[in-house]
Amino acid sequence: MQAGSFSRFVFAVSLAAAALMTNKAEIIMVAILFASSAMIIWTGDFKSVVEPARPAALFFAFIFVLHLFSHRGQVLFTIFGLEATLEGARTGLFYGEKLIVFFYSAYLILKTVKPFELTLPVERLSRIFGRRGRPLSFLALSFSLALRFLPDLVRQGRITMLALKTRGVSFDGSLIGKLRSAPQLLAAVFVNAFKSAESASMALAVKGYSTRHERAVFPAIRILPGSIATLALSAVILVFGLRS
Repeated sequence: MQAGSFSRFVFAVSLAAAALMTNKAEIIMVAILFASSAMIIWTGDFKSVVEPARPAALFFAFIFVLHLFSHRGQVLFTIFGLEATLEGARTGLFYGEKLIVFFYSAYLILKTVKPFELTLPVERLSRIFGRRGRPLSFLALSFSLALRFLPDLVRQGRITMLALKTRGVSFDGSLIGKLRSAPQLLAAVFVNAFKSAESASMALAVKGYSTRHERAVFPAIRILPGSIATLALSAVILVFGLRS
């Protein structure tokens, strides 16, 4: 089912919002199923479901353990003087599942949403408001640039890590050792990120983007049946999230 970037973005946000507002585990499981199915359909690759699973599992384990030992109730076992309770396990499982929905929703946006297509509806709306719509237009530009550069930032991080490893910097070993090596990686990545942002701002200034709000010519609006179905499903998800 083909859908535009705007409807995909709304769908991902509705999944996260429904998971945030609901108090029922069934709604969260349905949201996870919808997010996984949407990634397979829109990317055409089953591996896209597996990619965010590892970081999501790590955060899930952290949230689960945190709640497991921080709630009173029926004691399951005791370790180092800490009591793991049944109520803590249930709560940790519930909030861990919510976190998985947030991970998959964010990954769905990064993997399937095209920043330029996402900003077009916002740009059209800002044109209607005239000069008052300028802040909305600039906000859309900032958001689209952030989405555009996030994959590049991840790729640059991997390249920088390989470069540092060839120079003898080790990212293996204990957690403390990794934390000691992290500043070297983060410093290089952020310097490159700032250079890319500066280059982008200069290119936009040279191309006269400041006059886009008044002079831009937008392509004809295309309404896809898949987009309508996706937006309708997003509304249903939000309603169930609010009522549950």
